[in-house]
Amino acid sequence: MPAKVFRAWTLVAVGQPPRFVLEERRAPVPHPQGVLVEIESAVVLSYMNKVLDGSIGYATPPLPFVPGTKAIGRVVAIGAEVSHVAIGDRVFLSPHFIADEPALEPPQILIGLTATGTARFGGVAEGSRKLQHIWRDGVFAEMTHWPASCTTPLRGLDHIPAERLIALAKLVVPYGGLLRGGMEPGQTIIVNGATGYFGSAGVMLAAALGASKVLALGRGRAGLARLASALAPRVVPVAVTGDHDSDVAAIQTAAGGKADLALDLVGQAASTTTTLAALRSLRRGGRLVLMGSASVPLPVSFGDMLSNNWEVVGNFMYPKTAPGKLAALIAAGLLDLSPIRVRSLAFSQLPDAIQAAVRMRDLDLTAVVRD
Repeated sequence: MPAKVFRAWTLVAVGQPPRFVLEERRAPVPHPQGVLVEIESAVVLSYMNKVLDGSIGYATPPLPFVPGTKAIGRVVAIGAEVSHVAIGDRVFLSPHFIADEPALEPPQILIGLTATGTARFGGVAEGSRKLQHIWRDGVFAEMTHWPASCTTPLRGLDHIPAERLIALAKLVVPYGGLLRGGMEPGQTIIVNGATGYFGSAGVMLAAALGASKVLALGRGRAGLARLASALAPRVVPVAVTGDHDSDVAAIQTAAGGKADLALDLVGQAASTTTTLAALRSLRRGGRLVLMGSASVPLPVSFGDMLSNNWEVVGNFMYPKTAPGKLAALIAAGLLDLSPIRVRSLAFSQLPDAIQAAVRMRDLDLTAVVRD
């Protein structure tokens, strides 16, 4: 049986500064399709401070709620309809919950963060708000109640410390983009925004999955050099300037021709020039996967799209099987987590961890671990 009382960081008021309290809660009885999990390690997003003070404009759950999105933990209780995990299993918790209903566009949320629709994405569906009432609380707690469909067993990984295994949280998002792009071993892959939080993980993962060459695009030469040094030898840094023609020339020179797939992970970009340069550096039939964001349009030429048979696709998050696939690669020794620099703070130091996360760069990851 789980402990009857646990501590949770609860957001009671959004603002600058947000009102955040550490409180005691009673463990709930799990939903028939839910699990109770004791948290070992939880990731802290670089922009969590903006979520909590309201400046990012996310459609957060009804107050009060416990923030936090991804975690590693142990199952301590399961609902009556849960069969794929058992009490005692080590698990990865994913926040991306999609309602299991026969609808063309079922509602979805990111637990502990936002409904999928926000001011940026065009409004929040009523179904998403209903989901947030059921699955309101995230992982910044000693225990959480989580939907079983977002809970992945991590069998064969008990030997890896939680503060290392939490690297899964950084890798799984760009993995979704590489899956959507149909990446295959031996391909040349472009990653735009390579020195960012998810971009650096995309570079690392593309190399681990067998890309013959990974072109790491970014503006900061020092960050690119640091990334290439950590992930050599198939990672090639490409410093872009924002000048379209020179960037296309630099990318194609580094590729030794043209690339097969481009993954764009630039966040809140003020220009799409480099994204367009990545697209125009693809071979005929190449694919550009958009997972970042920009405040301006991407000016794609109708003629170029037709003549090159290119595909431009948007991709949000990852399929629910993705964490398990990555876990299997780690268990088989095919995916080394050591390049990711994890900074761990105690659970009781969560406010400090939120501020530390703002300063992350490339392969950094900030996490809180149980006291």
